[in-house]
Formats: sequence, structure tokens, C-alpha cells
Amino acid sequence: MLVLNSCVKDDDYATPPFEEYICSEAWTTNRTISDVIAEIGNSTLYTFPAEGEDQVVEGYVVSSDETGNFYKTISIQDSRENPTRGIQIELNKTNLFNSYPVGSKIRVRLNGLNGGLVNGVYKIGGTYQGGVGQLAENLVNEHVKRACEDDVTVVPRVFNGIAAALSNNYINTLVTLEGVQFKASEMGNTYSEANATTNRSLQDANGVEIILRTSNYADFAGDLLPDGSGKITGVLSKYNNTWQFYIRDTDDVVFDQPRFYPGGVIFEDGFSNLNNWTAYSITGALGWEIRNFGNPAPCAYMSGYSNGNQANEDWLVSKAIEIPAGATSASFSFETDRGYNGNALEVFYTTDFTGDVTTTNWTVANALLDTQNDWGTWTNSGEINVNAAIGGNLFIAFKYTSTTSAAATWEVDNVKVSVN
Repeated sequence: MLVLNSCVKDDDYATPPFEEYICSEAWTTNRTISDVIAEIGNSTLYTFPAEGEDQVVEGYVVSSDETGNFYKTISIQDSRENPTRGIQIELNKTNLFNSYPVGSKIRVRLNGLNGGLVNGVYKIGGTYQGGVGQLAENLVNEHVKRACEDDVTVVPRVFNGIAAALSNNYINTLVTLEGVQFKASEMGNTYSEANATTNRSLQDANGVEIILRTSNYADFAGDLLPDGSGKITGVLSKYNNTWQFYIRDTDDVVFDQPRFYPGGVIFEDGFSNLNNWTAYSITGALGWEIRNFGNPAPCAYMSGYSNGNQANEDWLVSKAIEIPAGATSASFSFETDRGYNGNALEVFYTTDFTGDVTTTNWTVANALLDTQNDWGTWTNSGEINVNAAIGGNLFIAFKYTSTTSAAATWEVDNVKVSVN
């Protein structure tokens, strides 16, 4: 008991002093983020002088790894609002939000660190395989400290649409994009696939697009993308010439307005998955799947051949596609590619799918289909009028059949539904 008492008489041991671990005024800022970027220039690996006076840059934190969408990295900008530049700090440390929450001011002592322009983004950190890497955890507190002042509310720079936000000056700064939505082809998808960081496409009313990139480790990775349109706030980034956007959590997404239709397209699917479709196998062991090779890829793929021709009847039916009541016309189109001899693909549509392909009253779609028994010769179907679906739901179906004597291979891609 005496030993236990002696161990617990002072419980301050459990938490390092706030001033030493998180908060410090030991350094005086003498560099701006713009200064640091200018010094790095176009170098992919620039080492700041280790000797001499402290070289210190400061900025306000705009990223957060609390939900798992940022990993061992902090984005800082040079002011709480209307920033001129931002930069990324690479640290081999998790749960950074505890030490450096959004809105906190941090100072980075650059002496001996590395900087570089890496795939279009300026970064500071350690070294990894000849480039800028994460700063070792045991060195973090020697080079990164939180200022001893209250956290602030970082005010995002607001843009109406996407195009005006696409400036290198705004990389690693907090940005709000207004008047945006996820592309119709993304509807039905989650923020991320289960096995990899995933790109989802945002668009504005002018059809300008940007990638929303989400880690499969994010807490919200499995959440369905929101329908509608509105505004989204996040950290602007880039990979070479491809613009990217990262949110901290789903509170950054406020889609409380109706969807809009750039170019009149209300639904499109390039078949990165079958999330917008349901496959029904009536006969045979084979079925519709995603093909991830060939040209183009991916696409929806069906073949009745597996160690010989097999008898199959398989349907691929779209989800309900709502056609706006205010539309004056509606149509859909798609592309097909055919290989080998066999039955032609059949295409139908309906406004009243019963959930059973055999009892639904289908209308035959007057579509052009590929007639070449080869690979890579894609045929556009032309616009198929579906005015009957205006003000209701449209369901599109592809019916594949094969026999033990003939089994063609069919690929379908780029399904689009348009209105005027």
C-alpha cells in the first residue's frame, strides 16, 4: 500500500505539460509560407540549412485526421481568412487533431528539414526514398509547436462553382465550392470503395469537374453520397495536373438544394461498378459483371462462354431514374461492343418495374447495336425517346441470351439519360 501511495501521490505524470508538448512561444516567426515556397522553387527535394538562426514559419491548421480522411499530414494556410498560400506538413504521427486542431496556429522550425514540390503540391517534412517524406515522430516536437493562443475559426474562401477555385495559390487552403453536386454517374455510390482510396466526381452547373478523394479508412467511407446540390468545404489539392478536394468529415457537405442538369444529362454511368444496376440471372450460371480490361475499361460485360458455350438468360436493370416533371423531352443512349457470334443483345425500358423482369411490361428500345464480331469497335445507340417517363421513373434493361451452340460476348458502356 505504501508503494501504491507513493506512485499516485502526484498524477501529473500521466499528461506531459501542455506548454512543453503542445503549446510553446519558444520560437519567433521570421518566414512566411510564400517565402518558403519561393525558396523551395521547383525543387523536388530542398534541404533547409540546419545551422544558423532558427527559420520559423507559421500557419493556421485547416485539415483534420479525426475521421481518418487525412493521414499523417497537416495542411496550414498563412491567415485565418483570405490566405495567399498554404503548405503541407508531413509527420509520422497519428491523431494529429489532438495536438493541432483545426483553427490552431502552429509554428514549424525549418532547420534541417526538407521541402519540395511533389506532384504539384508544396510539402515540408523528412526524407523518404530520395524525396520529401514524413518527419520521424521523435523529431516532431523539435520542429512543430502549437502557439499559445486561442484557436480561431478559419473562414474558407468561397467560390461560386469550381473553375475560379482552381489556382495553385489555393492549394492546401480551406475552400468552399458553392453550386456543386456529385455527377449523376456517382449516385448510389459510397464516398469510398472498401479496399482503396476512391475518387468521386463533383461538377458545377457549367459542367466543370473536380475529384473528391476519400480514404477507405475514413469513418464516413461507407456512407452513401448525398443527392441534391449545394456547397462543399474542404482542402484543395492537386496530383500533377489533376485537381483534388478533401473533406474533413461529412459536415463539410451541405447539399440542401435540388439537383441541376449540366448539358441536360440527369444520369450517366461509365460502369466503374454495378451500384446503379441490379443483375437478374434467369437461366445459367453466368451473369453480368464489370470488365476492367480492354478498351475502354471498365464496362459492363456479359459472356455465355465458360469452358464451352452455355445457355444463359441474364438481365441488367437500372435503378429508378427520376425524370423531372418540367422536362419537355427525355431520351437515353449507350454504347455497345460485341465479340463472337451469338444472339443480339436486347434493350428495353419501362416506367413501372415490378421487381420481376419476367412480369414487367417492357417497351423495346429502338437502338443501334454493334454488329461487328470483334473487339474495340464500339457503336453508339443513338438517342432513344422516353418521353413517356417524364414526371415519373425510368428503368433501362439489357437482356442477354446465349445457347449451347452460340455465345456472343457483349459489353455496355456510357449509359446517359438526358432531358430538355
